[in-house]
Amino acid sequence: MSAPLSDSEKARIIERMCSFIPHCRQLGIRLEQVVGEELTLRLPYRPELVGNPETGVIHGGALTVLLDQTLGTAGICCDRVGTMITPTLDLRIDHLGTAPAGLDILACARVYKATRRILFVEGFAYSQSREEPIARATGSWVQMRELDLNRLLQTSQAGAQQQ
Repeated sequence: MSAPLSDSEKARIIERMCSFIPHCRQLGIRLEQVVGEELTLRLPYRPELVGNPETGVIHGGALTVLLDQTLGTAGICCDRVGTMITPTLDLRIDHLGTAPAGLDILACARVYKATRRILFVEGFAYSQSREEPIARATGSWVQMRELDLNRLLQTSQAGAQQQ
């Protein structure tokens, strides 16, 4: 494997990935920050994502997509892994509370174990404070080394420019 990516290189790849993946674009999921091997993605509050009109709380499905995307993207930040496609194998979410209406939701994740083919990832979502998570998640993702994400994004970007 090549040298680890810098935080700014990781951020560039993740930003391109978020703009490429349809559900990220549709929900407005975007990169908040990369710090070493941890990343944070943001789901902006929007009225069309509300699951309960009486309380204004964002639907659990939108939170699930945010956590799946965040934990699945964590492999890019893991210096032992590199850039590749990592489909979800298993995802478990413990819902601990709800985000207050009108507030964005942030999700953080990191790989805690990487085997030859599987990434084990943990993360959490919060709105007001990292110390008060609204959900915790763990899961596993399959490493598909044969599908270099950086190369795929470059190819798709070149194809889009030709159209």
